[in-house]
Amino acid sequence: MKKGLILTIVAVLILAIAVPVAMASLADSDKAELEGLYRQQHQLRLQILQKQADFGLMDQEQAAAMRERMEQQWKIREQKMAEGDYFYGRMGRRGGFKGFRQGGGCGNCPVQPQEQSAAQTSL
Repeated sequence: MKKGLILTIVAVLILAIAVPVAMASLADSDKAELEGLYRQQHQLRLQILQKQADFGLMDQEQAAAMRERMEQQWKIREQKMAEGDYFYGRMGRRGGFKGFRQGGGCGNCPVQPQEQSAAQTSL
């Protein structure tokens, strides 16, 4: 009985490790396609930002700051893709929403400064 239980647990653990690794492997053509789509998405977001500034929804200074942040995020995205990480989104790599901290921001952004306001530190 104990041997069967131990073998079942070992099998489950092996599958828990092996399945995500097997599903994460992408062909080079898949990687190239995803990278191209992410690049298009980045360019479209930059175009939208410029149009918003052109139409007066924000001033040029705000647009420049947002553009700089978007470029920083894109450099991080390129670095992650070079490392083989082609997952991109707001949810965790294994799924499951990480949630937002009080005051905004998910706390996982490598570009966003992780500052706490006086109200947050007093809690």
